[in-house]
Amino acid sequence: MRIFLYFLSYFLLFCILFLGCILGYAFRGRAIESLKDALYDALVLYGRRRLTTVSWDMTQEDLHCCGVDSFADWREKIPDSCCLDDYGGRKRPCQELQNSLTIFRGGCFEAITRALLKNATVLGGASLGLAFVMVPAIVLAYYMLAML
Repeated sequence: MRIFLYFLSYFLLFCILFLGCILGYAFRGRAIESLKDALYDALVLYGRRRLTTVSWDMTQEDLHCCGVDSFADWREKIPDSCCLDDYGGRKRPCQELQNSLTIFRGGCFEAITRALLKNATVLGGASLGLAFVMVPAIVLAYYMLAML
C-alpha cells in the first residue's frame, strides 16, 4: 500500500509540475498584459495605501525606472523614488526639473518584464529538469508495485 501511495503521489506531482510548465509558457503573453493593467491600477493607489507606496518606491529605486511606461504616467506628482541620486547620495530635485538628468528614463513595465523573463527561463528550466529527474523514481515505484 505504501508503494502505491508513493507511486501515486510522485506521478501526480510530476503531472502538476509538467502541466504548470506548459501552461506557464503558453499563457506568458496574457500574464504580461495583466501585469501592465495591475501596474496602472496600483499607480492610482500610490500615496493612499502604504504597501502600494512602499512597493512602487522600492521597485523604482531598485530597477531604476519611473512610472509604468515613463515618468509622464505620474502626471504632476512625481515621487522622490523616480529621482536620480546626486553624488552625495541625496535625491536630485526632479519635481521641478523634469528631464533625463534628474529622472529615471525607462518605465517600470519594461524593467519588470525584462527581469521576469530573465528569471522565468531559469525557473522553467529547473522545473522541467526536476520533472524529468522524477521519471526514473516513478518508473522504479511502478516496477516495485508490479512485483507485489
